[in-house]
Amino acid sequence: MRIIVTGASGYIGAKLVEALGRQDWVEQIVGTDIKAPSKKYPKCKFVLHDVRRSMDDLFASEGIDTIVHAAYVLPPIHNRALMEDINKGGTQNILASAKKFNVRQVLYTSSTTAYGFHPDNDAPLTEESPLRGNDDMTYAKNKKEIEWMIADFSRDNPSIRMSVVRPCIVIGPEIQNPIAEHLLKKIVVIPANTSPWQFVHEDDLIAIMTLLLEKGMAGIFNVAAEGVLTFEEMIRMLGNRPLPVPWSVIYPLNQLAWRLRLRFLTRFPSPAMRMMVEPWLASSEKLVRETGYRFQYDSRAAFSDFVRAVKKKPI
Repeated sequence: MRIIVTGASGYIGAKLVEALGRQDWVEQIVGTDIKAPSKKYPKCKFVLHDVRRSMDDLFASEGIDTIVHAAYVLPPIHNRALMEDINKGGTQNILASAKKFNVRQVLYTSSTTAYGFHPDNDAPLTEESPLRGNDDMTYAKNKKEIEWMIADFSRDNPSIRMSVVRPCIVIGPEIQNPIAEHLLKKIVVIPANTSPWQFVHEDDLIAIMTLLLEKGMAGIFNVAAEGVLTFEEMIRMLGNRPLPVPWSVIYPLNQLAWRLRLRFLTRFPSPAMRMMVEPWLASSEKLVRETGYRFQYDSRAAFSDFVRAVKKKPI
């Protein structure tokens, strides 16, 4: 395969590029991003490229036959229009090239956030559950809208295998995101009525994505390990203290801190806190049944690996 990976310098993109470089069925990887990766990887040619710009020249010159679309704005930013332009505009652009060059397969990294955070969510969420990503949380809203876009593309281009992975919260030794940073505070302010979370270890997600590419498997797959952890368990495992605050108090105060850009208090707007309070657990039964994959880590073991990495770091 000759694979292009968008977002190749990001957390998931870089790990996937490294894993693909070890596969004998991969001939060439073209990694694109707006910043260079921290290191070089086997079989990978990196190209500095904005995902919103046409990629037709790259597809033509590199003979691309497979796409992994991992470019996405993960940490919330105040410029929602820019975030949407990168997320949705970038996807439209990559799909246009996929159609023009009639690639074999497109693998898109979505998220269980596409289901949204609602009190009446299915328990558990399956691939048949409606996509209701909350419109006031740009990340979840865009994941939902991009999946609608991909569904239309798939119907119009049946010769291209479309694979979509919907991982829950990804965790591992090298994770860096606003939620992880928040949990690492000595006193962790959380809503008083939190719901448990599930995780998937970074190694499991990369192995699953690699498997779907190797086998050429199309379809939509939730990716979530067994088991859950409460926020109090997570915080205490890290050696910190939870401070529960009523929803009616924490929501407006956090939103004010976000608008004032008080980064030492918060790294995300208040709508994102719904993921802490609403039931939001997905089943990976379809993935296991159709691929035969067996998770290396359950949710607790995945989070524990993150905790071990944190405690090894010098103070």
